[in-house]
Formats: sequence, C-alpha cells, structure tokens
Amino acid sequence: MPAQTATLWSTDQRARLVRLCGAVVGDAGAAEDLAQETLLTAWRLQHRLTETDRPGGAEAWLNAIARNVCRRWLRARGLAPLPVAEPDPGEAHDLDSVLEREELVELLDRALGLLPAATRDALVGHYVEELSHAEIATRLGTSADAVSMRVSRGRSRLRYLLETRFAGDALAEGWTGRYGAGWRATRLRCVDCGRAGVEVRQDDAEVAFRCRLCDPAGLSVHLPLDAPVFGALVGEVRRPSAIQARIAVWTHTYWRSAAPACVRCHRPVTPRPYTRPELGHWSSRHGWVATCDGCGEQVTGSLTGLALAHPTVREVRRREPRLRALPVRDVVRDGSPAKVVEFGTDDGPAVSAVFLRESMRLVHVGVTSG
Repeated sequence: MPAQTATLWSTDQRARLVRLCGAVVGDAGAAEDLAQETLLTAWRLQHRLTETDRPGGAEAWLNAIARNVCRRWLRARGLAPLPVAEPDPGEAHDLDSVLEREELVELLDRALGLLPAATRDALVGHYVEELSHAEIATRLGTSADAVSMRVSRGRSRLRYLLETRFAGDALAEGWTGRYGAGWRATRLRCVDCGRAGVEVRQDDAEVAFRCRLCDPAGLSVHLPLDAPVFGALVGEVRRPSAIQARIAVWTHTYWRSAAPACVRCHRPVTPRPYTRPELGHWSSRHGWVATCDGCGEQVTGSLTGLALAHPTVREVRRREPRLRALPVRDVVRDGSPAKVVEFGTDDGPAVSAVFLRESMRLVHVGVTSG
C-alpha cells in the first residue's frame, strides 16, 4: 500500500486533544492521560485512515477516537459526557505536512523496546490487543491491579522516553510537545540560573524536576517509580525539598558504592563515564552511567549532580540557597588535568568540587569562602 502522510501527532494536535478530552469529561486532571490513550489508539488503528477517505481527514478521525476513549472512561465511572461542539473544520492541518506513517511506527517501536518486558507486554495487551486487565494478568501471571499500575506507569514512562531520549526524533515526527501538563511550581532554586523556577511533576509513575526559566524543555531529574529502589526512596514523599534531599543522599551513596546494583532488578552494574555533547555546561555534558545487562534499566548522574550531592556542598547550599553554578575552571591536581566545578554568587565562589578530566573521578570538595 502506498505510504500516506498525516498530521496525527503534531504538538498543536496533542494540545487540542487535551483540551477536547478535558471538555468532554470535565476533568482537567484526566485529560492528559486520555489524550495519550487517544494517540496510542490512533497509532494502533492508523491503517484505517489510509484505507478510508474520511470527511475532515485525520482531525475528524482523531476527534472520534478521543470521544470514544472519553466515553469509556466516563462509563467506567458511571458518568455521562458533557456536550462539546465539534471543532471548526477550517482548523484542520494539511495532510501532506509531516513524515511517513511508517516512520511514526518505527519511533514508537523503538521507544516501546526500551521499556521493561512486563510493562511493554501490559501496554501492548491493553492498547494493541484490547485485552482486559484480567486477561493480561492471566497471561503475565500477576493480578489485574498490578496490570493497571503497569499500564499507568508504562504510559508515563513512554511519555518520558519520547520527551527525552527520542526528543529529536519526537519533535521531527511531531509526536509530542516537550512542555507537557502536570508540572507545578516549587520554592526550590535552580542551580544553573540561581532563580526560583524549579517545577516538579509527580504522580504514581514518576518524579521529575525541571527549571521553567532556563530549561523548560529539559529534565534535571527523572525517577521512574516502578523501579523498586526509586519507589521506596521517594514514592510516598510529597514535599519537593524532602524529595530533593533524599535524591541527593542516594546519589552520593550510589555512585561511591564499591558494588552498585540495578535499581530495578538488583543485579550488579558497572558504572562508566559518559559524554553528552549536546549539553552546554562541561559538568552537565559529562557524568556516569550504569546500565543493567539483565533488564536494560539505565541510571545516569551528571558531574553537576554528583557535586551537588556531596554533603559539604549540600551544607553550603542550605546556608546559601541562592548559589548557582559558575563557569568551570581548568586546574592541575596531583599532576593530572582537572576541572573545578564551582557554585557561588556574583561575589565569587562559595564551594567547589574537583574532578579529574580523564577519569571523571571526584578528588576534592572544599569551601572557598566564609
């Protein structure tokens, strides 16, 4: 069958679906998940768009799917949909303006392939095969409640992968915006810009932080709560400062451990240095990564994060919360090239961490001002 292009997953389209779902069910909190379910259902059924000449094209087709998804959600709660006017057909996008459908399928296949097997099987069973949670539970040898949680967390994990690891592809494919819903303001200050712009996104699937002022498209922290270690660490914690403190203590302990283990399956892992050339600051570009050969779970820690997690740096930041990252300096430490990662104010540095440039090892932390 000849390939056909369709604007199914543009950023504007996703935002419009969130508004539509919110209007139908009258619950803004559920609208994001319902829009996500609409897009996953559309991915599974997209061959029907290419086989049928539908009035209104892809826009009307997605509207119909969204309404059905919302009706199922309402029926499960014994509710009725709210009356919503049909969108203006003149707002529909040109169907020849995005990439081939096969490329969209490839993108989702790649993202799904990075999920844990049980989570991936639950998502495929729910969205692709349209099985009940009880049927999926029987197949996987678990409970229906466990399947429901895997589907919820898997949906959030898939969103995270599309917003981060596949962000370049996702934006080119028009899958999802990187300014999603669910963020709320905190009183925490961003270490990069020094301003109180840190936001948190927290649900039963994840905990994530970002700065809306200097990097609204990035994630400074992301913890999937279906990983048992992270679930136990912050799953029941609600205060952002307490979450941040727990993450810092865990980070310092984990990367100093002589025998670190996978946060999901507890198999031994071997940390290795990494470099991400696309990031700006040297201490953000470099860090450590631990990838589990068993389940594929991956944990990373930037050198900025490792410096901030050190007890001395944490204590100085408690006294001076307005500290921000300063430009990295080159030095020689014990005869080897090194980098000094400093935090301070316009008056100068307050605390610094020294990393050997070749090995990325932290060799010294010290207070540099009163």
